Amino acid sequence: MSNDRRATFLFYPPTDRANAWHMTFDGFRTALEQAFPDAFTRLMPTSFRGGSYLEFEVATPDNPGLRGIATLPVEECGCVTLTEASPTDAAHIAHWLRDTFIPSPDLIRFSSEAALETGDESHWELPAAGDTAAIEAALREHLEAVG
Repeated sequence: MSNDRRATFLFYPPTDRANAWHMTFDGFRTALEQAFPDAFTRLMPTSFRGGSYLEFEVATPDNPGLRGIATLPVEECGCVTLTEASPTDAAHIAHWLRDTFIPSPDLIRFSSEAALETGDESHWELPAAGDTAAIEAALREHLEAVG
């Protein structure tokens, strides 16, 4: 596996505590812009039940244009999706989510589009402690496991 393998990563709360993040678009946008001052955000409409999603782009140390979306499938239940992200890039966002945005480090699960495409419905957990490198290692392990 290449060290720069790009993937779509999804970060979300435990299924039995779906609204544990207490996420809102305004709260996410504000926190993201505080952590990533050059962040670009835009609320976009969807045709699904008249809903919306928050499109964003941030700069990480290795990627000046990391893109993602934040969705609220149900009230206060957030999901953050990073598209075409390397494990290094995704680890920076996941570290921020875990240590700054989410109320508790044990409330983040993750998966990837690659896992979903193979039928893997496992909910991987971020390390509850550790730096960006520890999170990156967990994301790489996940990608290796799902092929």
